[in-house]
Amino acid sequence: MKNSFLILLLLVSSIFADRLSFDDIETSILSKKSGEPVAIELSLVLEGRDISQSRVQLMDTIQSVVGGFWAETLVTSQGKESFKKSVVAVADKKYGIEVDYVYILNLKVQTCTLEKLKQLLEK
Repeated sequence: MKNSFLILLLLVSSIFADRLSFDDIETSILSKKSGEPVAIELSLVLEGRDISQSRVQLMDTIQSVVGGFWAETLVTSQGKESFKKSVVAVADKKYGIEVDYVYILNLKVQTCTLEKLKQLLEK
């Protein structure tokens, strides 16, 4: 009985949920080791009720949240889970948008910094 109720609840909630994709977001975050900016590329899918009309606010949320992480933290599994929770919390607090799930499809961190390029050129 519990299982059938849970399945019904999930089915009903998925009917009313919207999905919104953010592909290839390019931004910079700081490296904890060097303090230098590190380029990252991020692709996400957000799922929640009536979020398709809130694309601009959710992009602002993503940019704000990702800027609060160190590059070394964001690439860990704990960092990714913390990022997802932060996106949900900030979207709700700042804009009143209910994001139910955040899926990270792709996360690339550019490891070649400007300082490394300078060192290579000097050799």
